[in-house]
Amino acid sequence: MRIGRVVAGTMALAAATIMATSESAAAGVTPRIGSDHSYSGRQNTPSNPLHKGIGVAAQRQYRIAVYTGNKADAGTDANVYLTIYGTRGSVGHKLDNSEDNFERGKTDRFTLGLRDVGRVTSITISHNNKGEKPGWYLNRVTIGGNANFPAYRWLAKDEDDGNTWANLRRR
Repeated sequence: MRIGRVVAGTMALAAATIMATSESAAAGVTPRIGSDHSYSGRQNTPSNPLHKGIGVAAQRQYRIAVYTGNKADAGTDANVYLTIYGTRGSVGHKLDNSEDNFERGKTDRFTLGLRDVGRVTSITISHNNKGEKPGWYLNRVTIGGNANFPAYRWLAKDEDDGNTWANLRRR
């Protein structure tokens, strides 16, 4: 009998939450579940968090250099993605800017403000294999000038191991 009352109470709480959420959405207000206060419109920032003890993850500027090889057809027009792994987690991002990136013999530089992952230990770099001749010969990637990730391999369906990605350890 006790389990029945707990389930009924939980269902009533869920129904009340859904009703409050629906009414708030209709009024154009973004509700905070579990709060009886109206939405204040404040932003969650490290210096002024919405809830004590819960803040925005620390940000870090990552200076990334990507070196494309100088072989025939080494460049790619595919979308390139980088995942950075560190002692405090991982973060991923598409590498793109206003330049014509990842062309034969070219070094592309990016500065990305991302969540701090601690000391960088490894990366995964990949592309989506789109475009004409999407294969790409990657020489290496550096992060911050002192973290070096040598590859010296093709990221291509029709070259080397057929993978369009590589897991690279810091050297």
